[in-house]
Amino acid sequence: MTLKSIISFLFLTLLSVYFAFLNPHEVDIHFTQAYSLHLPMVVLFLGSVFLGVLIAGLLHGTISIKRFFSNLKVTGRNKRQDKTNRRVGILFEEAENLVASGCVPKAIPVYEKILDLSPNHVIGLTRLGNKLREEGNSDRALELHLKAVQVAPENLNALYSLADDYSAKAMHQEEMATLGKIQQLDRKSPRVLYRLREVHLKTEDWALAGDIQKKLISRIEGKEKKATEKRTLSRYIYNNGVRYFNNGNFEVAIPEFKKAIRENVQNLSAHIMLGDASLEGGNGKAALKAWKAGYENTSSPACLMRMEKFYRESGRVGEMVKVYKQAIKNSQNSTRETLSLLLGSLYLEEGNPQETIQVIEENTDPQKAIIPSLILADAYKQQMDEKQSQGALENASHQIRSAILKFQCGECGGTLTEWVDSCPACNAFGKIECRPGVDSQ
Repeated sequence: MTLKSIISFLFLTLLSVYFAFLNPHEVDIHFTQAYSLHLPMVVLFLGSVFLGVLIAGLLHGTISIKRFFSNLKVTGRNKRQDKTNRRVGILFEEAENLVASGCVPKAIPVYEKILDLSPNHVIGLTRLGNKLREEGNSDRALELHLKAVQVAPENLNALYSLADDYSAKAMHQEEMATLGKIQQLDRKSPRVLYRLREVHLKTEDWALAGDIQKKLISRIEGKEKKATEKRTLSRYIYNNGVRYFNNGNFEVAIPEFKKAIRENVQNLSAHIMLGDASLEGGNGKAALKAWKAGYENTSSPACLMRMEKFYRESGRVGEMVKVYKQAIKNSQNSTRETLSLLLGSLYLEEGNPQETIQVIEENTDPQKAIIPSLILADAYKQQMDEKQSQGALENASHQIRSAILKFQCGECGGTLTEWVDSCPACNAFGKIECRPGVDSQ
């Protein structure tokens, strides 16, 4: 007996003696009408206490025996579970090794054995589902991952795998709902945001993709990574603007293109489309401003070509000439030639060959480039200067021949403009080969 039972027994005994001394008379206990029993009060009380203790002891013994057998049952069940867990662990390691060795078809039956032994093995359900999806069995994979999520609703691996199943089956609404659950469980990780962005990109919902991209940018560390993601955001906003533009909703498209430029000032497409949208909306001045800003920020001649087309159609070629001259003046050597060719072509088309000749000869080297030579030949022809025109054409022809054939050293790979017996770079004799410089295909 426990100390608590002993104390209770002593207390009840003393209480019985106390009541017995207070009540010394005998008590009649009638079992039938004819039979009764006369007992002193103290005997009655002590008998009652003894009977209570006896009943309590029997109950305590019964409960102890029941608890013993229950514990014995739990112990047996735990031993069996431990044995099963050890077996599952061995099988799981075997399956993982097979996957690592590239033997996925052999690993799948092992995963199935794991689930036979432990049907609610979440990792086994998840891994087997992933492998089955990779093998093309998306329906079975979905079934397994749904069960895994049912067993462990907050298991991120199971939820991501379920989202992959929905993605493979093009069930975008279900995929979005699953990713929403993941986002509630994992609010800080950018991984779920990348997945949500992928879903919106599949459905070409550029507005929602842009919203997700903004959240991603706020969680990304590193200046270069942020800059890269901002350029991506600019592209999404631009695509959303293009959608409005193609639907003829130019008033809504214009703010989208402006937002795209704010995120990435070097977004050439946004600059050009902002000008196009402004022009379609009847605001030529705003269009010119957008294209000019586009050239200043990107240095792309595409913006100037848009401006040239506008000025041509509005009969203001002279203003475009000023724009080209200013651009040439401010340009570096790498873009000066391109701008000069554009201006020279404009002069030529407007019937001003003298200006063409001047701008080409001042800013390019016709002896080394085909296009300037051809433009000069055309300009001299308009001036009725056949000799100069013929010379420019011959120069262009010579450059074309040089482009068609090139001489290369088979030893060091150096290139030359003509054949020689020994390579001037490595002195290899007889190694100069004539090779095609232009792909005939």
